[in-house]
Amino acid sequence: MSIKGVIFDLDGTLLDTLDDITVNANGVLASFGFCSRSKDEYRYLAGQGVYSLLASASGCEDQKLVSSMVDEFKKKYEKNDGLSKPFEGIFDVLKLLDKKAVKKCVLSNKPDALTKLCIQKYFEEYRFDVVVGQQDGVPIKPDAVSALNIADELGLKRSEIIMVGDSKNDILTAKNGGFYSIGVTWGFRDRAELLDNGADAIADSPLELAQLLLIKP
Repeated sequence: MSIKGVIFDLDGTLLDTLDDITVNANGVLASFGFCSRSKDEYRYLAGQGVYSLLASASGCEDQKLVSSMVDEFKKKYEKNDGLSKPFEGIFDVLKLLDKKAVKKCVLSNKPDALTKLCIQKYFEEYRFDVVVGQQDGVPIKPDAVSALNIADELGLKRSEIIMVGDSKNDILTAKNGGFYSIGVTWGFRDRAELLDNGADAIADSPLELAQLLLIKP
């Protein structure tokens, strides 16, 4: 059966956001009196949503204080200097999907407004059918509820959709929802994490991803 839809992760899959995350998170930490973290540390701190990112980076257990940091992070990120950039070759993948009339979606643990902002800013030439980020009251990945909601919105079966991402959250979301998964190694995490969590296939470049999307069993 040929695929009819692809659900992409955003950070580390479509968009290289690690510099933006590092600069903005460290700016927030500094303004609240906490020590900064390295770019490599953020590679593993990111992925569970902004609240988890800042709570882990700061070591702070005061929920109100962390929530204030989250609000500040969102404000900074909305005004960022555009340090993020689409990964080289990703546009070719999107063009291929457009040519094949495959529906394109994004599911991220980044706040919903920031997820939509990134898509509008960096992918303005491409139409995504559904773009969903973290929303209050809705479980984030690896819970599969949002992925299943996307499938319902598209009117597609799970067997007609592939999930693509760079971390265990994406692979486990696919597994929890009954989707085929492709892990990509150009993002924040490594091949071992993807394989250890049950990725159905691995792509080491956007070109390989395009090939896998065309031959999915």
